[in-house]
Amino acid sequence: MGAQDFGPLGGSFEFIHQNLDGFKIKQQVDERGIEGYINHCARLAAATGAATGAGGGLTLALGIPADMANTVTQQFKVTLAVIYHRTGRYAIGFREFMKIVGLSLGVEVGAKGLEYLVLKAAQEILKRLGAGVAGRMVPLFGAAIGAGLNYAFIRGIGATLLAFADDIFDEPTEGSAEHQAA
Repeated sequence: MGAQDFGPLGGSFEFIHQNLDGFKIKQQVDERGIEGYINHCARLAAATGAATGAGGGLTLALGIPADMANTVTQQFKVTLAVIYHRTGRYAIGFREFMKIVGLSLGVEVGAKGLEYLVLKAAQEILKRLGAGVAGRMVPLFGAAIGAGLNYAFIRGIGATLLAFADDIFDEPTEGSAEHQAA
């Protein structure tokens, strides 16, 4: 099964995952702390949300693909950052990674397979990020809406992953922040 089997947004997930620089994320988490890194990613997502809504309908129509790609990338970076923070690992296979992404979105992870999980995750992302599209149509006001929605989405993903870390991850591995604190 290739990435193209997951639909238009889902097909990009594997590409984004493969192009994450896990070592750089590790360094940033070590430097900023996990909360600082989540805030950094939320601000990056907010920037494209603001740009997309700044000019109303025209910038919205032209900017939505870039905004979605950036916001999903920031979501994936936060997910990998929390994985590193919790386990000490900054490289993880796509299948395991998507299970954690699914859990962070509240998508039921069952025996239906990776294709189903990716499609459900893509639907949930589109639903959450598409909620404020109408508000983004108003120039300038749309920038505040887009920035706020994207920022809240990324902060929410980070908070969910951190809150449910015990349910998502096994015991901390050697080298993880929790293991070092123990």
